[in-house]
Amino acid sequence: MVQPIPIRGTRLQGPAAEPPPAFEDERSETRTLVFAAQVAAAIGVASLASLPVLTGSQPGLVRLAAPVCAAVLAVAYLAGFGRGRVRRPVVVLLLQAVIGLMPFGASWSVAGGFFAGSVLLTFRPVLAVPGALLACAGAAVVPALPGGSVAAGLAGAVSAGVATLALFGLGTAARLVAERGEQVRELKRQAITEERKRFSSDLHDLLGMSLSAITLKGELVDRLVLGRPGQAKEELGELLVMSRRALADVRTIAAGYRDLSIEDECRAAAAVLSAAGTRVTVARSGLGGLPPQVATVLAMVLREGVTNVLRHSSASWCAFSVSTEDGTAWLEIVNDGAAGAACDGADSGAGLRNLRDRVQALDGALTTETGPDGTHRLLAAIPVRSGPQLARRRRAS
Repeated sequence: MVQPIPIRGTRLQGPAAEPPPAFEDERSETRTLVFAAQVAAAIGVASLASLPVLTGSQPGLVRLAAPVCAAVLAVAYLAGFGRGRVRRPVVVLLLQAVIGLMPFGASWSVAGGFFAGSVLLTFRPVLAVPGALLACAGAAVVPALPGGSVAAGLAGAVSAGVATLALFGLGTAARLVAERGEQVRELKRQAITEERKRFSSDLHDLLGMSLSAITLKGELVDRLVLGRPGQAKEELGELLVMSRRALADVRTIAAGYRDLSIEDECRAAAAVLSAAGTRVTVARSGLGGLPPQVATVLAMVLREGVTNVLRHSSASWCAFSVSTEDGTAWLEIVNDGAAGAACDGADSGAGLRNLRDRVQALDGALTTETGPDGTHRLLAAIPVRSGPQLARRRRAS
């Protein structure tokens, strides 16, 4: 009777895991704080530009227009560069340039900081820096025109420069936070894709042989149930053991456990092939010191190879051997059913592709070949302490 196979392992953890919720909350809080700082800076600069006009001796229409224009400057800046986004920069710059030239007095020169800061956020440094300097210089020239003073011009330049640095710095911080958020989202998408690929691969590799064996046992029980009920009952008991093993495999996949026992897989493969009426020859040597990851991949290769023998061939005999030699672990599966196989070759189906990926991830190699006499051969080699020696093994055989 086939014995249930215990599956041992440890839960995988690594870069595929999604960022913890606390990290998500921290990023959201950072975005909110940076945007709040942008809003505060925009309101502050707009207030510095418009309040002196409101409290001065300007005509009533000018005092009414100044705060409206300042509010438009702040809204345009936030709409174009808030939260790290750059939207309609040309429209924003034209609007800021026109409003910044309004004749609202010397205090209005600080409004040039909106235009200069937006230029720095829009263009490359080779163009942005000269443009911002010209904008700040213009903010100094306007108050110093006839009727003004040099001191007023210098104050205007300093005010515009401070506003420029504040708006540019906060806009850059918002952009960096947004880029970081996009990087994290991309990592999450990649993690989800990799996990789906892992789950699909594990589902195929771990359950293929079990489900094939259950199908064969079910067909055998169906043939025996009327004429030989005693044997049918015994076979049904083995079928139940296989179904429990398949259930354990499903739980293994769901829980993220990966380590398999190559010794247990050898026994299970021999039992399944024998139950299908295939003569089996098994050879094992030097498996005691195999690293868990190497043993697990070899076990999966053995499962897939035996599954292909059951599904895609009409083999009357099958021989497989597992051994270690010169620092390399070897698995070889040979059967005589290639002539009637439904599929053949190195890249026939998802199963062998999955296995090749697993073997190559450990710097190993996996090949399949069909002989002129109808025999099919699968060979996997994974280095344990030294590099793979697949070519030498193939020449020697």
